[in-house]
Amino acid sequence: MRTKPRKWINDEIERLDPYVDYERIVALGTSYYVNDFLMDYIYAFTFPNFIAPAHGAEVVLREGKGKIYSAPNKRMDDTSRHMLIWWENGPSHPATQRSVESINRLHEHWAKQYPGNFDHNDDYIYTLCYEAAFMHRLRLRLGLPGYPENVQIASVRFWARMALLFRNAGTGDALSGFPEDFAGVMAFMDEYEARDWGDNSHGPAVIERMVTPFADRHFPRPLRGVARALVLGMYPDHIFRAHNVPRPSRFTRWFAQSFMKVGLTMSERYLPDPEVTLAEKHRQARANRVQQRVQSGELPAAVREAEDVAATS
Repeated sequence: MRTKPRKWINDEIERLDPYVDYERIVALGTSYYVNDFLMDYIYAFTFPNFIAPAHGAEVVLREGKGKIYSAPNKRMDDTSRHMLIWWENGPSHPATQRSVESINRLHEHWAKQYPGNFDHNDDYIYTLCYEAAFMHRLRLRLGLPGYPENVQIASVRFWARMALLFRNAGTGDALSGFPEDFAGVMAFMDEYEARDWGDNSHGPAVIERMVTPFADRHFPRPLRGVARALVLGMYPDHIFRAHNVPRPSRFTRWFAQSFMKVGLTMSERYLPDPEVTLAEKHRQARANRVQQRVQSGELPAAVREAEDVAATS
């Protein structure tokens, strides 16, 4: 039985102060609406944005030895897990701070293996700006309204504070230059994406490693061409230029964008708003597995599972 009104999220966002309640506003606009399919889909068509320069693609692919090859589903799940922690809790929460620090340490490890590749401050700032404005830009591209002013304000405040948690893995410096307002976020991304990154021989491999895990996980073999179209059709123009891969047909782009537009419209206008976050659904599922293992006598496995639950709570 529902305990909240059928459509409650926007009403709550409207009553909150974006200068004070920015963490809650971001959580409401992200954590509740997503599901596992959508998280994997978003990963597939957004991640190439973050490694458009060859120095970024190189450290992810690692000559065919990166996790994107050896454990692609875990690579996809790890990214989603971090995002869900950040969205649900915000930059002030210890869970978010632990999550970011684990990424800082991981980047610092690989920075030693690839000297200079992690030194570029603008790469970090672009990624944070992208997270701040991703859905706004996507909505405009699909012909839907973008973020209202209160959500724009909340998003900038949220991701500006997230930027304080990260550090440059190559130099050890704090990040600098996160824009002061939403217009600045948009301008920074436009300028970054317009840069000439030169030849990126890694591009085709990057795209393939994004499409394949999503298709393999969610589509039977005869429909994996559909999965490929859904991903390729969502890439913006600069991705094809930066990664040196051919643009898909107009029909493919129309198909993918129509799929996304229908999904967003159904969620926002017609389907009831979820009452719990996706992260909470994951915790509930893990807790149920722990209980089942305890009841079946699999105590060591149950203890490990319980520790996992605690680590992400």
